[in-house]
Amino acid sequence: MIKIFVTYRCNLACPYCFAREAAAEHPDDLSPDAFERLLGWMRRSMLPAAAFIGGEPTLHPNLADMVERTAHAGISPVVFTNGLFSDELAERLAGSVANFVVNSNDPASLTPAQADRLERTLAVLSRSGAGLALSKNFSRASLDYAPLLAAVDRHGITSVRYDISRPSYSGANEHFTLDDTREVMSHVVGFVKACEARGVKTGLDCSVRLCDLDGDDRRYLERVSMKFTGVCHPSIDVHPDLSASYCLPMRGIRVPDVTAFPDHAALMWHMAKMARPIKLANVSAACLDCKDFMRRCQGGCMALRRAAGRRSAVAVEAAPQPDADPVPRKPSPEKAATS
Repeated sequence: MIKIFVTYRCNLACPYCFAREAAAEHPDDLSPDAFERLLGWMRRSMLPAAAFIGGEPTLHPNLADMVERTAHAGISPVVFTNGLFSDELAERLAGSVANFVVNSNDPASLTPAQADRLERTLAVLSRSGAGLALSKNFSRASLDYAPLLAAVDRHGITSVRYDISRPSYSGANEHFTLDDTREVMSHVVGFVKACEARGVKTGLDCSVRLCDLDGDDRRYLERVSMKFTGVCHPSIDVHPDLSASYCLPMRGIRVPDVTAFPDHAALMWHMAKMARPIKLANVSAACLDCKDFMRRCQGGCMALRRAAGRRSAVAVEAAPQPDADPVPRKPSPEKAATS
């Protein structure tokens, strides 16, 4: 599956969002001509699924048409959304979308009107029979998962996607650091157990550093949580101009035009090749000595490791520099005699 960023416009401003800053680089929405080229390439690649994402994809005026044409081409459309769109659009999309993934933020971060709109959208989608999952992005300001579990119970939702907040390309968003991941992953284990107790399937969005979990928790997540892994693979995030990145947090690993590649497999291979030297950068000595390194674990998210490297460099640069000759010396007898 690829992720098509049809627009970087959004009607929310989540502090942990790593997509928002890309709007400056990609101010325009995906155009009809660009979608036509992309759809032809996806069809030739025999892609099983394609995700429509943003920003907020439902702000794109042609989203419903693009989703319907994708489904007609035999490609299962998935829509990642914040759920703040009309009943009419929800009903139309439900006829073609294989799965909606609706972001679950803390209700306190929404206005009353937005919270009501989200609840109505979830009700429409759950009644439609379309695939429906919730998404939880754990951040410093959004660790509480009780509101998500309440929504799961109200709407009979049986699938949840989760992840921890990752650095944007610049690192300016709110995100966890490698120093935080052990504690936050312990919290995530509690979340997954609460979901499992309700019969809800869970899936991790990206990779984690395996040593951030104790043995029992690691084996538990490997057993019950889909896509739980210590190694990331290219996400293939396609921008509105049809350039594409390995993933948004690592959008410096990119190609200018996805349709220039023969197919999806060739693009994946090319992205993985470009990422290989970066996966070996900013790795701790403990990781290099670990038997699982580059087999089952890459030593943590590349974006988290890059952010850690930047902080280390800044700390070294900011540290007071010693004088060239910090030890006071007595004047030589000759100099003392002439002074």
